[in-house]
Amino acid sequence: MKVNMENLSDTQRKLQVVVPAEDVKKERDIVFKDIYSVAKVKGFRPGKAPVNVVEAMYKSEILSETMQKILSNTLEDALKEAKVNPINRPEITPPDDIDLDKDFEYTVMFEVLPEIELGQYKELKLKKDKQAVKDDDVKHALEHLQEHKAETTPYEKKKAVKDGDVVIVDFQGSLDGEPLPDLKREDVQFVVGENKMIPEFEEAVMGMKKEEGAEFDVKYDDSFPIEEARNKAVHYVLTLKDVLKRTLPKLDDELAKGIGLESMDELKEKVKEDLGNQLEKQAQTKMRRDLMDLLVENNPSIEAPASLVEQEADRLVQGIHEGMKQQGAPPMELSEEQLKEVHDHAIRNVKASLVLGEVSRKEGISVSDDDINENLGAIAMQYNMETEQIREMYEKNNLLQGLEATLAERKVIDFIVDNAEIDEVLVEENHVDNKP
Repeated sequence: MKVNMENLSDTQRKLQVVVPAEDVKKERDIVFKDIYSVAKVKGFRPGKAPVNVVEAMYKSEILSETMQKILSNTLEDALKEAKVNPINRPEITPPDDIDLDKDFEYTVMFEVLPEIELGQYKELKLKKDKQAVKDDDVKHALEHLQEHKAETTPYEKKKAVKDGDVVIVDFQGSLDGEPLPDLKREDVQFVVGENKMIPEFEEAVMGMKKEEGAEFDVKYDDSFPIEEARNKAVHYVLTLKDVLKRTLPKLDDELAKGIGLESMDELKEKVKEDLGNQLEKQAQTKMRRDLMDLLVENNPSIEAPASLVEQEADRLVQGIHEGMKQQGAPPMELSEEQLKEVHDHAIRNVKASLVLGEVSRKEGISVSDDDINENLGAIAMQYNMETEQIREMYEKNNLLQGLEATLAERKVIDFIVDNAEIDEVLVEENHVDNKP
């Protein structure tokens, strides 16, 4: 067998494989023997019919099976001979037919990881946001805690809805008299005045009483998730099922004791500490995201294999859809502009991952069994389960390899950060999440 490899790009390879005619004949004879032993020919028992009759009757099957056997039996050896490891499923182009008197030639197209000459990855200059927790941040966090601990009770008599009340509603949206299934909701609960619902809903319930109804229109723009409602006015029919009075607890020592602390002062300190940790985590995340961008920038010649980019883009799109699902939003198709953004992000992620992989190889960074066990233990603790239960779940769902890859990238990033020059930059505005 002869194998000739052509480099079409840094990541694309083309193999030309030539199988000698004598090997083709041997394979054909093996295939014929198997078919002959079970061939059904009228007037003859299997394995007793004239050879030429079976050859004529089963010619197509014999040649087709021979071609498949040659391809499956020679491809792995051809790749070994060429010393390449495809990262995607090889695309085989066989000949139109087989001539037993000629060599059998076919081509194979596939992708490989590019060879990388690393740019700078040590002593990188990184910037890290330094943010202080402000008194207003603590105040807002405590207000959110109040809201979280608020009690709701039914009014003794029917009361008109006012700001601060909790309402429970059913609604149905329709277009031209036809109900839209994706715009039907039951038992939707929200606090009037918090503006978490669109203004038309807030305005509709204001002043209503329990068991009353309202009708109103909402005009949506072209960014609305439900395609049939984009740039159209949807007519809603709403029923107010209940109105609840919301009572906020006082910000005092009793509130602190209710969550396991001794006093209001201790609660304030705990909130301040938690917000500080959150700001530090946000700063670390941003710095590491900037680091990934810098690694890609320092290695401009890296070509991202198309198959890996496609896989990463699919993963990102799936993540977007999962996020929408968790928020209760209906599924929607991404626009061409959004898909392009996803594709560009996928290219960046793949390039960064390739750089991290090369740094890992060069520096001898690896993931140990202890690393995996420690991470599985942390996951188990989070879900109040045994470590072995989590391990069994990961093994059953083939997730261990993905976990190992994630831990490997994390260790490489930690290595690069530890060897970087970090300049802390004071940031006045922060985006801390004040919610409990």
